[in-house]
Amino acid sequence: MAFSATPRQMDALRFVRGFQLARGKSPTLQEIATGMGGVSKSPTFRLVCAIQERGLVRTGYQSPRSIELLTDIAIPRAPDGAPLYFVPIGNGQ
Repeated sequence: MAFSATPRQMDALRFVRGFQLARGKSPTLQEIATGMGGVSKSPTFRLVCAIQERGLVRTGYQSPRSIELLTDIAIPRAPDGAPLYFVPIGNGQ
């Protein structure tokens, strides 16, 4: 499946996938915000909404851990095979 996402959106998608693999559940908005550099929940909410509008995730607004990936996201792994939560692309600007 071909899809289009900005580098920041791809960072968020990889973070969500890595978190899901490592912990067995989806991250909350606060966990995404913290994991991606400490931004607040408001910009993170807008980021997740933008990803949802592109059809890459589905969220259930009744649960804070309801992010469902709708596309396969490849994520980096540590030498022991553990998923890495967040590896930034570019210079982070």
